[in-house]
Amino acid sequence: MSPWVPVSVLGNYSLPYVVTEVLINDRRIDFLNPLQAEALRKGVLGGCNAIVVAPTASGKTLIGELALLKKALEKSMGLYLVPLKALASEKYVEFKVWEKLGIQVGITTGDYESPAEHLGKYDIVIATYERFDSLLRLKPSWLNKVGAVVIDEMHLINDGERGPILEMIASRLLSMNAQIIGLSATVGNPNELASWINGELVTVDWRPVKLIEGVYDRSKNRIVFNDERIEEVPRETGDPALDVALESIRNGIQSLVFIHNRRRTEELASELARVAPSTHGVDIEGLSEYLSKLSSESPSRIEVEKLQPLIQRGVAYHHAGLSNVARRVVEEAFRERLINVVFATPTLAAGVNLPARRVILSVKRYDPHLGRYVYIPVFEYKQMSGRAGRPQYDPYGEAVIIDASSASHGFMKYVNAEAEPVVSKLNNERSLRIHTLALLAGGEASTVEEIVKAYSMTLYGHSSGELNSLVERVEAIIDMLTSWNMVHNYSGVLVATGLGRTVSSTYIDPLSAHIFLSNASVLKENTFTYLHLIALTPDYSRSRPYIPSRIIRDFEDMALIDSENGIALPPPGENTVSYDFWLEAYVHARMLNDWISEDPEDKVTEVYGVGPGDIHSIRETASWIASSLARVAYTVKKQALAHVLDALSLRIEHGVREDALELTRLEGIGRMRARTLIKAGIKSLEDLAKAPTKHLMSLPGFGGRIVINVKEQLHRMGYKVIT
Repeated sequence: MSPWVPVSVLGNYSLPYVVTEVLINDRRIDFLNPLQAEALRKGVLGGCNAIVVAPTASGKTLIGELALLKKALEKSMGLYLVPLKALASEKYVEFKVWEKLGIQVGITTGDYESPAEHLGKYDIVIATYERFDSLLRLKPSWLNKVGAVVIDEMHLINDGERGPILEMIASRLLSMNAQIIGLSATVGNPNELASWINGELVTVDWRPVKLIEGVYDRSKNRIVFNDERIEEVPRETGDPALDVALESIRNGIQSLVFIHNRRRTEELASELARVAPSTHGVDIEGLSEYLSKLSSESPSRIEVEKLQPLIQRGVAYHHAGLSNVARRVVEEAFRERLINVVFATPTLAAGVNLPARRVILSVKRYDPHLGRYVYIPVFEYKQMSGRAGRPQYDPYGEAVIIDASSASHGFMKYVNAEAEPVVSKLNNERSLRIHTLALLAGGEASTVEEIVKAYSMTLYGHSSGELNSLVERVEAIIDMLTSWNMVHNYSGVLVATGLGRTVSSTYIDPLSAHIFLSNASVLKENTFTYLHLIALTPDYSRSRPYIPSRIIRDFEDMALIDSENGIALPPPGENTVSYDFWLEAYVHARMLNDWISEDPEDKVTEVYGVGPGDIHSIRETASWIASSLARVAYTVKKQALAHVLDALSLRIEHGVREDALELTRLEGIGRMRARTLIKAGIKSLEDLAKAPTKHLMSLPGFGGRIVINVKEQLHRMGYKVIT
């Protein structure tokens, strides 16, 4: 194992001393740890490709960061890719420190249709996977400047949605001869990944905080750790998660509890808050700032009413249904050690950097397809247990399994086993049709052979070695795209049509466009029908939040009546989507319709059993699909329909009726303020420009700062502003 080395050693790798100064003075990093030293030894700063595998908080990010910095100082461009927008924002703030050296740092996470030529002025750009994939298709002029790309959370190649995107990104980067650095905490086959990208494997037997693993023995009410310690746990509630969490609070141990069910995280948090010692370790004064932020900024009254009393008792929950504000409040208060216990779904383990002294976790989850509980993969256990131990705070971290089948065999299966290998998910029809069209639309291939060659550079091609079956599948995809008028086949020479190029550039699934075009001629001028169509697309399905089946069935009669009256799309026939899928899409369309009708957010969450975070997710997805379908409509000369879809996209984005669209063009004017203005007789930007400042400040929700900001925006837009 490489030893710790002073950061001054970076001078040996052609990095100026100012880099060392920034690390010491701004990051408080005096030494490079064994993993980082090993990365230097393996040649990461010399331009070699690498797969870096190490536990959470082991300093992987800095390895990629230094490689990008080196390229930037050599006048190349570097990109740091992450799966989530929240992570992109987090890294952007971290990397801004390098602007002291004259390095320009940028970020791009959306607008899949824009080639973003302006990004060429930056030296380092943080982007989401999907955004960079779209840029590789759109080919902005600065792409030839890219010298290195860091792919964070590389193990997500195992993900059915994001995995194929990562494979195609890596395939294109290999053909561009750009340096690839993949970072991951848990990979069962790191050597295979390193071999695929022709790179070095960087990994060391070192962890920043020692991990001690344990199992709760329910028969004896105690935790048995693999360092031979035993911790007695009084049986107070009968629920292992609660009893272990309670004992952790008494011992002053901050804990994360991972539960595979969103509703259950809320129930357990409420129960723990009820039975937890009321004053133990809770700093009410310290929490006041966070409680105030939650109360004033959360879009949901219900969310505030549920979370606030829990946080006051040092307890919280965290899942995708929370608003961004609520998630940030919980995360920040937990980092400041103001919250003792957070019950979270495992998505937290895969994204946000939120370590805890103790991780309490379930290794069983309900599989609705099998109708029973199943054990999670070792990979997922490693992801969750990796959050145990806070560098600089804890001498060690603890991971406690609460539901292993036995205190020995079931437990040791997770402690001793290696994570499962990462496996390609590219070989499915959806991925192949999306990426085949992208290769043709981008001019990277024009024959079946060239398409297969591009796929041969993916993990799928590297690991399978047998591409004959892929030829047949690609040919079938080409036939499909040709029948949809997205590709022309000129005796074996394949060319994307104008429609095909539009579909690829908007980043939607070709099947979504086909579903839309197949129905476009029969669609009535009915907003709800468009929403139903959007909810039926495979792109919407990717981020569709769960609506309880009991709620979906409550809408069944309404759905059938609306379909008979031409308001909703008719139920499916043979060889199309299932009836259940059609009905579920109808309910989602109802939810979207309530949203753009300006129903209060709390009402939407109550009626459909979703959370504020779910509304944000579907709003973002549906708005993008509507905008993309508008581009498709323009391409096929359906201009009137395109205008309707453009307006619908904006309505979904802002959650407003059509009469409020003009007002929401202004920053700071959302659905509530726009409706307040309209009720006050201010219905346009011209009206707003003429409205006296004093009058505006008398309206609910319009303080001095927002009014000044609105007036300044109107002035910049050329309106004659009355103050």
